[in-house]
Amino acid sequence: MLAGQSSKMIGEKSLQRLRELIQLVAEADTDDFFELAKIAGLNPAEDFSTANLSGLDLRSARLAGANLINTNLAYASLVNADLSEANLISANLIAANLISAQMNHANLISADLTSANLVSAKLWSANMTGATLTNAVLNHADLRRAVLTGTKLDGASLRATILSHTDLRRASLTSVDLSGASLYGANLSNSDLRWADLSDANLAGATFEKTRLGSNEGLTRDSVLDLKRRGAIFER
Repeated sequence: MLAGQSSKMIGEKSLQRLRELIQLVAEADTDDFFELAKIAGLNPAEDFSTANLSGLDLRSARLAGANLINTNLAYASLVNADLSEANLISANLIAANLISAQMNHANLISADLTSANLVSAKLWSANMTGATLTNAVLNHADLRRAVLTGTKLDGASLRATILSHTDLRRASLTSVDLSGASLYGANLSNSDLRWADLSDANLAGATFEKTRLGSNEGLTRDSVLDLKRRGAIFER
C-alpha cells in the first residue's frame, strides 16, 4: 500500500473516531467535565497537559498527581480541588480560584498565578521556584517548607499566612502584606521586602542575609536593629 493511501486511511479513521466522541458527549446526560472526559476516553490525570481548560468549573476536582504541564487553567474555578503532587510546571493559573485547594507537594515551577485566589490553600512543601504570584491573595494559606526561590510576589496579600521554614531566597516581595504572617525559620536571603507590611509578623529564626528592606510598616526601632544584625539592608 502506498504511503499516501495509508495516511489517508489513518486520517479517515481519526476523523470518524472524533465524530463518534462528539456524538457521545452531545448525548451524555451530564455536564460534569470529568464525566464527559471519561466518556471521551480521556484520563484527567494524564491527558490534559498543554490543554486549554481556562474558565472551567473544576470545583472539588480530584487531580492528585495529575500531569498539567503547560495547561491553561486561567480563570478556572478550582475551589477545594485536590491537586496534591500535581505537575503544574509552567501552567497558566492567572486569576484562578484556588480557595482551600489541596496543593501539597505540587510542582508549580514557573507557573503563572498572577491575581490568583489561594485563600486557605494548602501548599506544604510545594515547589514554586520562579513562579509568578503578583497580586495573588494567599491569606491564611499554609506554605510551610515550600520552595519559593526567585518567586515574584509583588503586591500579594499574605495576611496570617504560614511560611514557616519556607525558602524565599531571591524572592521579590515588594509591597506585600505579611501582617500576622508566620515566617518562623524562613530563608529570606537576598529577597526584596521593601514597602512590605510586617505588622505582627513572626520573624523569629528567619534568615535576612542581604535582604532589602525599607519603608516597612510594623517594624519597631528595636526590630530594625535586630534585622540589621541579621544581615538585612535597609534602604531609604
